[in-house]
Amino acid sequence: MILMSRLLADYPRRGIVFLKKYMGSLEAEHTIASLHFQLTQLLNQLPGRKHEKWIARSLASLVRMAGEDLETLDWKILSASLYDMERGFQIFHPYRHIRKICIFGSARTASNAREYQMAANFARCVTQHGFMVLTGAGGGIMQAGNEGAGPDHSFGLNIQLPFEQSSNPYIEGNHKLIDFKYFFTRKLFFCGRAML
Repeated sequence: MILMSRLLADYPRRGIVFLKKYMGSLEAEHTIASLHFQLTQLLNQLPGRKHEKWIARSLASLVRMAGEDLETLDWKILSASLYDMERGFQIFHPYRHIRKICIFGSARTASNAREYQMAANFARCVTQHGFMVLTGAGGGIMQAGNEGAGPDHSFGLNIQLPFEQSSNPYIEGNHKLIDFKYFFTRKLFFCGRAML
């Protein structure tokens, strides 16, 4: 496993200093060697290792970060971000070969407004041309997008806010509704999954 050796050999100096401070030199070197061995074993057990380079890089980053004196909040943010991305990747994966567009707009547009009807008609039209529709899953224009596209051709990328947005009735309960914790992970999927 040359790749993992190279990535862990790049272990930041401050990470090694941190380990040595709390463990002593010999013990720190043993810990790094043990981590290298365990990660190599883990990689060898993973099925379908066609993305081994990227998996190794990700794991090596986590190991290097573990050597830093990070705050609990930093780990909570990292963990929640990875969970957001994991769910997003899993939900979008079966639809990866279908073109998608995003429909953005006010959450407060009434369903009898001309703009609402235009958004619903637009979504209906693009799905007839083979596209799927991504919205923020809220009301107004987002709801019109999900309504026009229909449940089979809609995604809802909702954000978990305590007193604000709940999902619109046209995407609620759909397996393609994703509730994101962070705006930046939500934006990653809006930008990364739609036609640009």
